Amino acid sequence: MFEILDKKELAKNEVMYRIKAPHVAKKVQPGQFVIVRAFPTGERIPLTPANWDRDEGWIELMTFIRGKTTLRMANELKVGDSIMDIAGPLGNPTPMKKFGKILAIGLIAGIIEVYPIAKAWQKVGNDVTSIHVTPKAMAILKDEFEASVSRHIIEGFDVQPDWGMNDVSREVVRRATAKVKELLDSEHFDFVFIVGPAGGEKAVFNVVKEYGIPMEADLHSIMVDGTGMCGACRVTVGGEVKFSCIDGPGFDAYQVDWDELIHRTGFYAPMEKKAMEYYLKALKEDGGEQ
Repeated sequence: MFEILDKKELAKNEVMYRIKAPHVAKKVQPGQFVIVRAFPTGERIPLTPANWDRDEGWIELMTFIRGKTTLRMANELKVGDSIMDIAGPLGNPTPMKKFGKILAIGLIAGIIEVYPIAKAWQKVGNDVTSIHVTPKAMAILKDEFEASVSRHIIEGFDVQPDWGMNDVSREVVRRATAKVKELLDSEHFDFVFIVGPAGGEKAVFNVVKEYGIPMEADLHSIMVDGTGMCGACRVTVGGEVKFSCIDGPGFDAYQVDWDELIHRTGFYAPMEKKAMEYYLKALKEDGGEQ
């Protein structure tokens, strides 16, 4: 069991949990993730430590409330409670080398994964520009980025009252592609990195490839086990099957089969919607205990 030391609402639908997890804090590196099971009957979800303290033995996980599990965590967990299981660190650390001038892009909650990587790249001598494309109400980590990289840009927008998630996604893609093109037209970058929904990553890649700049994408494929045993997170990279959990999560964007990835990430959407409906019904009827 892993005690929650602190919990804060960072922005709309985004929550930070500081958790006592010495085994993770001791070894985690930028780019790695953990698998969390918050409740005895709950699913396993991958989350990225954004901050950690090796001496004090804690990590900070930040969640974007988008499904039953993250909503249930926000509703039911409080300081002093415990997370059931945390496995990790998992995945491969992001290579820490001097690329030169880096453009690091986070789409909506993808900025959480970008933060520790961009911070570490800056420390080893890179010139990092970070971009957060997000609804204004969901902008997070502004002060942390401004203290850690050369330049931080928030490409924020207001969500209209009649918009659904598809409308928000389209606006994220529109603004991300326009901003990246603007920057690449006016400045030289040696490397581009992106984290976000697969559709948005693909759209930005289609802009970047026109300039021939090396690019890496952190792939958000479906993940269950996190150690290469289940095969749920398989992606096709360079014509070969890879697993995001043990071969990634970062991959050469030029080698990713984007259409296959996008198709697979939506496979369980109907079931995820149904799970959320059941949970919301339970909240109304008996307080959400399941």
